[in-house]
Amino acid sequence: MSPASLPENELSAIAEKVRKTHGPDFAHEPQAPARHSWALEGVAGALAVLREDVVLWVNLRWQSLTLARGPWRHVTDSGQEEGPALLTLRSVVAAEARALGVEQTARTARYSYAGGHQQMEVRVCRVSREAPVVLVLARDVTEQVHLEEALARERRALAEREHLRMLSEQASGIAHDLSSLLVAMKLRLEMLQMSDLKQAAPAAAPPAHVDTLLRIVADATTRLSRLRDFARQRPESPVEPVQLADVVRDSVEIARDELESRAAKQGLTLLLDVDVPRLPLVESSAADLRCVFLNLLRNARDAMPQGGTLRVRGRPALGHSIITVEDEGTGIPEEHLLSIFQPFFTTKGQHGTGLGLSMAHDVVTRAQGTLTAANRPEGGAVFTITLPALQRKAASRERPATYRSG
Repeated sequence: MSPASLPENELSAIAEKVRKTHGPDFAHEPQAPARHSWALEGVAGALAVLREDVVLWVNLRWQSLTLARGPWRHVTDSGQEEGPALLTLRSVVAAEARALGVEQTARTARYSYAGGHQQMEVRVCRVSREAPVVLVLARDVTEQVHLEEALARERRALAEREHLRMLSEQASGIAHDLSSLLVAMKLRLEMLQMSDLKQAAPAAAPPAHVDTLLRIVADATTRLSRLRDFARQRPESPVEPVQLADVVRDSVEIARDELESRAAKQGLTLLLDVDVPRLPLVESSAADLRCVFLNLLRNARDAMPQGGTLRVRGRPALGHSIITVEDEGTGIPEEHLLSIFQPFFTTKGQHGTGLGLSMAHDVVTRAQGTLTAANRPEGGAVFTITLPALQRKAASRERPATYRSG
């Protein structure tokens, strides 16, 4: 490690100056450091002289530094603490002096102290190969570390903003291209719905199928609108009272054919087990919530390479409406549980954008709710959506009913 705060040759230059100015007596006579202390006191930073783990001399800055609160822990280049905790600065210096190799003349290390809130860089340099005397220069680099961390955060933020800018441009183009196609499809479906063809040939286009197709197109149009909003930084979609049982029913009906047909093509069995009663109303966007559930259903399907049962459950709890989506798949690696809702995080490689769960989390958060992920003890994962209920008077208007599908 060669940090900017301690130039690579700084301590070596001090050692060379000592050798030239004071000759060999500095390395061999025990009283030499004290006799020449006037030359060493002018060094910037905390300086000490050691011979075989014995501290021969320290300057005033070093004396004040010894008052710093330990324990001291070695810090790696990646910023992680490692090794045993050393109780005093003297122990740190002795350890670094012993770490000098036979052919090594200098080394630099970083230590944390004061409960890990501050950091110190310690540089040791051999004065002479003929005698075991080393100079030690120590400096507090806490402020430098904070500046480096702030710079790293800013770089990450800049990279993410650039990524978002590029994504915005792509989203705008996709939305423009598909919007015209959806408008034409929606118009023809509406014409079919209103025409006499529905009565003349109901088997060809059952009303329920037409209604589902219209809902799919409406949701797709809404999602494209969200893409345009994202690209143009527009305000969020308006909210309304939403019955989660209806949203889950619509989402399952939209996704069912896709989920089951894909499983059948792979020779797998995928069962949908849905039991969601009418719940207290929540305040959100029904279209946005359908996108959330569709994303969770598709993710659950992808997480079950051997097939299995996908369960959706709903229940009220302490003024909230709760929906869980469970799969019997491979589960989520523990190291990913805290990252899966971050933008651009994906485990699907080129097949994933890393935006599905992030956008779902954003929708739920805007509704003052929570979206969490966990692993099931029996295997697989469970995603839990918890949304606050509207006032009781609004919920009282809902009739008791249950949506079950299996």
